Amino acid sequence: MKSFLLALVMVVVVSLVASRRYIPCPPEVSARCPPLGNMAVLLPHPHFCSKYCECVDEGLAYVLPCPEKLLWDEKINTCNWPDNVDCGNRPVQLF
Repeated sequence: MKSFLLALVMVVVVSLVASRRYIPCPPEVSARCPPLGNMAVLLPHPHFCSKYCECVDEGLAYVLPCPEKLLWDEKINTCNWPDNVDCGNRPVQLF
């Protein structure tokens, strides 16, 4: 009985941790995700210049942060130094 309860607690804890790590992108971003394919598709987050979205399933994208002090550069599809990035109207939040 103890091992069953311990296993149940572990499943709940792992589920809670996993659910915090993956935040869905706004629906307008997920709508731009292509059908299933072999290549990852990266898209800018519409509300934060320091974040981007990765399409992982058909029609579903998740938020990922750029490393500290970097911003998402749409031109080269990667995080880049702020001096090299045009965020347009997306707010800049450097952590």
